[in-house]
Amino acid sequence: MNSTSIATLALRQLMVAAALMLLSGAFGLPVPVPPGVAQAAKLEGQRFDDTLVLSDRTLRLNGLGLRGVAWVKAFVAGLYLAAPSKDPSQILAMQGPKRLRLKVMLEAPSVEMTKSMRKGVQRNEPAEVHAQLLDRVDVLAAGLDSIGTFRPGDVLDLDFVPGQGTLLVFNGKALSKPIAGDDFYRAILKIFIGERPVDKRMKAGLLRGSAA
Repeated sequence: MNSTSIATLALRQLMVAAALMLLSGAFGLPVPVPPGVAQAAKLEGQRFDDTLVLSDRTLRLNGLGLRGVAWVKAFVAGLYLAAPSKDPSQILAMQGPKRLRLKVMLEAPSVEMTKSMRKGVQRNEPAEVHAQLLDRVDVLAAGLDSIGTFRPGDVLDLDFVPGQGTLLVFNGKALSKPIAGDDFYRAILKIFIGERPVDKRMKAGLLRGSAA
């Protein structure tokens, strides 16, 4: 196939994709997207890919949730799992890699997120479990504190990689050594989807079970 044919085929694919998007908007119905056309979900203008690869596994976007109070919007969170689920207990027990991605929407000191994380772990864990996690929470806190100031457009990933643990990644750069233990990542997830989440509306969004 020559370059002209390839260009013509690519143009046709784009035209088909555009037509399908128009139909979807006109009738409010889901329509299949042609192979090769990327899909994404949006919330409050923040775009999240429907899939990503972590630790050689394809993860799917389980849902999106906004963390905000009144008109103040702090960040949009996206939860990526190997299999979709609406059940927080199932997600917390799920094996394999996971990603919690936060897309920042306002300027704020990172120590405020550190405080929220510490409080969230304490609220969702019994005293004896919290004591076992405390040293590892300190490692996470040090990584968050090193950011200094969050700014709109920043991306914070909280990844779980089997055999390594929890990875804190800010704008693509690791902020700390891996934090060991499945129990630690579960404690972090509970802040967002546990029985006492930091934001109930955000929890509901993360538990949609799909990116749609």
